[in-house]
Amino acid sequence: MVTIEIDDDLYNELKSLAEPFVDTPNTVIRKLISLAQNSTNKLTRTNYSTSSTIKQEQGLSSLSFMNSFLKNRYKENFHVKSPYRTMFESGNYLIYFQNFNKKGTNNLWYRLKSDSLNILRKSNKNALVCFTNPSEKIVFEIPVKDIDKKAVEMKWNRNFFEVNIDPANSRWRELDWKIESYLVSI
Repeated sequence: MVTIEIDDDLYNELKSLAEPFVDTPNTVIRKLISLAQNSTNKLTRTNYSTSSTIKQEQGLSSLSFMNSFLKNRYKENFHVKSPYRTMFESGNYLIYFQNFNKKGTNNLWYRLKSDSLNILRKSNKNALVCFTNPSEKIVFEIPVKDIDKKAVEMKWNRNFFEVNIDPANSRWRELDWKIESYLVSI
């Protein structure tokens, strides 16, 4: 076994292409090479296009989707807020993405952990959570203060959220909450 170093963007791209609980970075790279070899019968630097091959087969990657959403929606410069790979900060916003990238699903599943929620709650910026499905080009963009308000109303007694969204009805099941007004279609 050989160890290699890759940059964060490439790692996040590999992660977005992986099937949860099945793929490793190694298996994703094998699949990409196989796709390239099958489409060209030859792997060369000039004809190997990972991004376009994957985008055609699976839709926009989660990382590309988040970056595009931030750029087009906010027109501000964002940077990743460490240690979270999907939390982005600008001068006015702190936005945490939860991504579920599957076309045609009847359930979008996410988990909001207490540590990330606490960072969002303590921020003096506009703190939002974006539940996305890049394959369907949708985002439920919800201010953290609205989530907390609904949790109190529903007597939610946990410090984290299991989030199951019915995309057909724009409903957050655990909180019995119609969230259609937070839906942004890209």
